[in-house]
Amino acid sequence: MEIRKLNELKATNPYLRLGTDVSDLEKSIQTLGLIAPLVISTDNVILAGARRYQALLNLGHTEAAVLVIDQNPLVKELVSIDENLVRKDLTKIEIESHLRRAKEIYQELNPGDEEEVEEKVTTEEEADGPKIKKVILPAQKFLNMVSEKTGLSPKQIHEAINRDEMASSVVKEARLNGELSLSQTNEIIKLSKSDQNSAMKHIQELPVREIKKFVKIAKDQGVERAIKSMPNQPFQKDFLEIDSALKKLIKKFKQLQLEGIEVSSFPDETQDLFSQLMKYSDDEHFSTHSVERELDSLQ
Repeated sequence: MEIRKLNELKATNPYLRLGTDVSDLEKSIQTLGLIAPLVISTDNVILAGARRYQALLNLGHTEAAVLVIDQNPLVKELVSIDENLVRKDLTKIEIESHLRRAKEIYQELNPGDEEEVEEKVTTEEEADGPKIKKVILPAQKFLNMVSEKTGLSPKQIHEAINRDEMASSVVKEARLNGELSLSQTNEIIKLSKSDQNSAMKHIQELPVREIKKFVKIAKDQGVERAIKSMPNQPFQKDFLEIDSALKKLIKKFKQLQLEGIEVSSFPDETQDLFSQLMKYSDDEHFSTHSVERELDSLQ
């Protein structure tokens, strides 16, 4: 532990987060002092503690306690990544990118320290049971280490790294803009990056269930064939969401019927809503004939 002048330190590390609100941290430093030292390299580059550094400057401090890391560049980069992984304001994309880079560094520092496991892969279309594929996982030591820092499970860490490795830049941008959910992304990245880009505009409005179907067709017959097989109609996402909700409702009604509970057993308001639902189910604009038939069977 050493004391260094703040004006000698260099905030040039690309992992640093400067310009954020550090008012709470300033209050903490005023009350308790600097609890954790800044972490710097031998050439005074800040590796961890950018917000502490900013708060100290704002408070008029001229020097601070530092911990000097005299290691190779990979270890120093890993220190910066570790600092960022415990932050609360990172986006999911940033976390996944950091985890992927941390894995790369760990593997370079510990060559051969990986584990090959067999993993069951089940899809709705595979009626003959789950398939088995071999998956290369980072070392359990790495997963446990990151799990302790982030609170994520080893499985979540592995999936996050896989998303960052497999997703195209177009998919990542869509996620960053809130145009894709995590579940949608997990299906889309089963395609090659070039196919992800080709299909993106067509499938980003589809719910997960439809994306699964699209991906299966695309992998078997190509993206163009998948697009032709599953035309993206106006308001298709809304119709599919209604379709899914109706099917769940029908299933629940059937379960209640088994218990001897009929629609007439419900309050008048619920019966009125059900009557309206039946009216809409007969509307010619509904394309989900299977739902209509199920509703008719409940009358």
